[in-house]
Amino acid sequence: MNDELRKQIYNSLNLKETDELVEVWQSNDRVEWTEVAFDVIREILQERLGELPPQDEPVLEHVAVKNDSNDFDEETLEKITNEDNAPEFYKPREVLWLEIWLPRAAIAAIVATLISSLFELPSLHNTISSYFMGNTEWAFMAWLFAIVTFVFIVILQSLLIYFPLKALVSILKILMQMEFNSRGIK
Repeated sequence: MNDELRKQIYNSLNLKETDELVEVWQSNDRVEWTEVAFDVIREILQERLGELPPQDEPVLEHVAVKNDSNDFDEETLEKITNEDNAPEFYKPREVLWLEIWLPRAAIAAIVATLISSLFELPSLHNTISSYFMGNTEWAFMAWLFAIVTFVFIVILQSLLIYFPLKALVSILKILMQMEFNSRGIK
């Protein structure tokens, strides 16, 4: 390690408050801070405090916290849902609730569409087989056409349900973030 670089790290960390250095020392986050930084912090804290405070177990990797609303970290979620920062025209918790439940509702609507369309399959078959009236060789082909048409219709209906609801979720999140950012809350 270059002595000049270590000296720069020392000078930079030495400007920080003791409490801040103690917090870094105790958190022992080896992902965010290098070994050299911890050596320098150890040196500074021994100079300032005389003894080193206890350290947590080393953090060697950061595990992403999974929350129900996918695009907001915990700090942003806290700010958004904080009553002191509450927006005037909507309730953030309701938007976050919609973000979770609209995709589920879309899937439920697709299943309902599939089930309700199954009841229409015989009617679709009768309509198609009416074009082949009197020709028994085409009866099998009428079923084949009916099933292919049925699958196409169900896929089209599913797409027309699922994607607009997914777009609505994205638009709601974007609008909420825009409103939140426009208020300049730190």
